[in-house]
Amino acid sequence: ILDCHQRIIVAFGGMPEDPEWLWVVDQVAEAMSEAREEGFRTGAFTADHAKHHRGDGFIPLAGGVSFGGGQVRPGNLVLPRRQRALFSKVLANKYVRRVCGFQSSIFSAFAPKLFKDYVKDLRALFHHHPNLRHNFTNSILPAVTFNLGPQSVTFEHADLLNRALAWCLLTKYNPKKSGHLYLNQLKLVVEFPPAATVRLPSAVINHGNTPLARGETRYSITQYAAGGLFRWVKYGFQTAKQLLAKKGGRALKAQLDGASGEWHAAGLDLFSKFSDLASDHAASFSK
Repeated sequence: ILDCHQRIIVAFGGMPEDPEWLWVVDQVAEAMSEAREEGFRTGAFTADHAKHHRGDGFIPLAGGVSFGGGQVRPGNLVLPRRQRALFSKVLANKYVRRVCGFQSSIFSAFAPKLFKDYVKDLRALFHHHPNLRHNFTNSILPAVTFNLGPQSVTFEHADLLNRALAWCLLTKYNPKKSGHLYLNQLKLVVEFPPAATVRLPSAVINHGNTPLARGETRYSITQYAAGGLFRWVKYGFQTAKQLLAKKGGRALKAQLDGASGEWHAAGLDLFSKFSDLASDHAASFSK
C-alpha cells in the first residue's frame, strides 16, 4: 500500500516460495496450541489471561527486549516462572524461528532504509547493554508476542509505543468469510490468508480483525520494536528526563530532536518509495 507520495507504508509479504511453508506453519500452530494447553495444565494461565485490552478469547505470551510502561531503562521482559518456561519452549522451536526470520526479511525487503536504521540503533543498544537478549539470531525485531489462540482476533487498536510491527497469521480459517484485517485510517478491509505476513506502522494505523466463524481457530505471531529503545539510544543511553537534568541537556536535546517537523520528515524519509526500492536496497545493503 502506497501513500500519496508513493511511499510503501504497508507491505503484504505473502508467503515464501517454499512448497513446505504451509506444513511449517502447521507445525508452528501445533506448537502454540500445545503451549496454551500446557499453560492451563500447569497453572501458567488462567481464564483471566484471555481477557485483555487487545481482544477476548485468546492467550498472549510476550517476551524479548522492550522499554516503556514504567520501565526505567531497556530490559528483557519479565515473565512469571511457568510462563517463562513456555515462552522459551516456543522460542526454541525451529519452525517458529523460520516464520520469525521470514517476518524480518519482509521488513528488509520493503523498507530497506528503515531496516538499516534499526540495525544501527539496535546494534548499539545490545552492545551497550550486553545483558539484553535477542529472541532470534535471524530477526532484527527485539520483541515478540505469541497469540496462542484458540481464536486470536484483536479489537481495533494502535500500538502507540511501538515503532513497527510484523504480523503472521496461522492455522485454518476461511479468509473469504472471516478474520479480515481492517486498517481504519486507510478505510481498507483486507482478506488476509493463513500463513501470510504483513508489515505495518502499527503506532499510526488503527488495525484489527473481523471475527472468525464458529469452530475456526487462529494463532498469530507479532514481532515489534518499542519506540523508546530508539529514543534511549539517540539521547545517549538515557531518558529524555535524565538528559534534561544535566548541564547543557536542554540544548543537546533540542539539537538531537532537530527543528519542529524535521524529526517527522526524517522518519517519513526512511519509508522507501516504490520506484526507489531497488536503489534503496543497493544503497542500504551493498558493502
